[in-house]
Amino acid sequence: MTGYIKERYGTYYLVIRYKDEDGKRKTKWISTGLPLKNNRKNAEKLLRDTLAEYGESYEKDIKDDDAVPDSEMLSISFTDYIGLWLENMKKQEVLQPNTIQFYESRCKNHIIPYFKDRNILLADVDSSDLQDFINYEKVSGNNSLAKNKKEGLSPSSLKHIRTTLTLIFSQARKERLIFDNPTEFLVIPKIQKRDVDFYTESEISELLEKIKDEEIYPVIYTTLFYGLRRSEVCGLKWDSVNTVNKTVTIKHTVVRFSDVIEKDTTKTESSHRTLPLSPEIEEIFIRQKEKEAQGRKKYGKHYVNNGYIFKRESGEMFTPDYVTRKFSQLLKKYGLRHIRFHDLRHSCASLLVSKGYQLKDIQEWLGHSDIQTTANIYAHLDQSRKLNIMSAMQNINKTEVNTNA
Repeated sequence: MTGYIKERYGTYYLVIRYKDEDGKRKTKWISTGLPLKNNRKNAEKLLRDTLAEYGESYEKDIKDDDAVPDSEMLSISFTDYIGLWLENMKKQEVLQPNTIQFYESRCKNHIIPYFKDRNILLADVDSSDLQDFINYEKVSGNNSLAKNKKEGLSPSSLKHIRTTLTLIFSQARKERLIFDNPTEFLVIPKIQKRDVDFYTESEISELLEKIKDEEIYPVIYTTLFYGLRRSEVCGLKWDSVNTVNKTVTIKHTVVRFSDVIEKDTTKTESSHRTLPLSPEIEEIFIRQKEKEAQGRKKYGKHYVNNGYIFKRESGEMFTPDYVTRKFSQLLKKYGLRHIRFHDLRHSCASLLVSKGYQLKDIQEWLGHSDIQTTANIYAHLDQSRKLNIMSAMQNINKTEVNTNA
């Protein structure tokens, strides 16, 4: 139990915070009836006496009214506080817009719908409430996959939700609205490592041959050549290309959560990289310039002006969602093995490994922030190298046999 004094309506109030017999956090306001004038010490004594009656001590570190919440905040519902937290995140302008959208989506699509009907106060939410929520999301958290059918969220999504909850309650604790952070002991399923999928060299050749006349062929070829992330290939702009020095610089990205967000930054500092402009890629860019000129002529004043290389005839840029959707449709159309668009990046890495390039070379080409990331993800990509090792070991045995002979 803790407590402090608060000035309200011209008198002193005692604000007592405690847990009931069920362990629920409660807040109780007690009017002292003491006028503000010349009664501060009397109110403090009354608070000490009240807390002492229950064997607790007075929080002497809370001295001014700005350091303690008002009665409205102490009785705020959990879902209302989430709304205030989101608004505060936007006003601070510290996080990237897509990060804010990420948290907003987790709150509005999962946390708020679950707790709104339960009408629970922020101060009353405990670890068991949150664990019940996580368990529910694990089984029924995704209702969008099929009509009349509930699907559970993946361990990765549950981890993101836990992160969001932790931030919310951390802020509430800073504001002295709760005693501790109830997310500390939340249990979520362990994230299983995903097998890295990729196309072999022959599969890449078949893919490029079959889709060579498709609209997003230039996007797919460029992605494969440089091992780009989806956000990076969509974010390629003309100011990224230097035809004099024959380089292309990865420095813009386009991401999407609830809205399309254009950024003049990359995922990490290492993702910002300058690569050589090959004759094949330069030819693709030249053809894109020609298409752009045709689009400007056709659409006139309705043409969408922007600096992006890959876009529709009308000038609208290719969004990440559009590229992913079209890629999946093309694989189905031509009967090709299904992989994710991001697996084109893995396919590039696989080619580099098979050609004998070292991890450091691959790390710099792909823009990984540290070489361990490259090693962890791509260590098992090239099966042929493992077969060569096996053959070498078998040859050692044969050598021993010949020596003994």
